[in-house]
Amino acid sequence: MALPRYRPQLRQARDPSLLDLFEAYALAASTLDELLQEYPARIELVTEYRQVCADLQAEVVVLLTLTDERLFP
Repeated sequence: MALPRYRPQLRQARDPSLLDLFEAYALAASTLDELLQEYPARIELVTEYRQVCADLQAEVVVLLTLTDERLFP
């Protein structure tokens, strides 16, 4: 699981925008896993999906640092 430091907060999250980010990350991570299993590897796509995953994780961290009751009831 990504972002182990934030697992307690991730489990409590209820905000639709955060849940959408979780879904987008799951899809990107799944695609990245599939790309990594291909031979020959499509390096450009692997690099792109690694960046997408990193960007989504960064966006989740930003949202998790908000003290907004919408995120955590």
